[in-house]
Amino acid sequence: MENENKSGFIKELPMETQKILKSMDFPVTRKDIIVHARKSGALSNILRELGMLPDRQFNSAEDVARELHIIYMGIPA
Repeated sequence: MENENKSGFIKELPMETQKILKSMDFPVTRKDIIVHARKSGALSNILRELGMLPDRQFNSAEDVARELHIIYMGIPA
């Protein structure tokens, strides 16, 4: 499991999303993230947010967090 420090966009995510991502082995695809989130008992709003991710490979939790930031804010800060 990747040792992700709490910097950048990851700290902006809900705690539940952070826990899901930190318990994953990267790289992963959007489908991998959603399957893992479902198995973890994620709430429907978390699953909906993860479903908005582009269908590509993600190399870290921070990579996923950055993409979620782009989805909600339009551009990275």
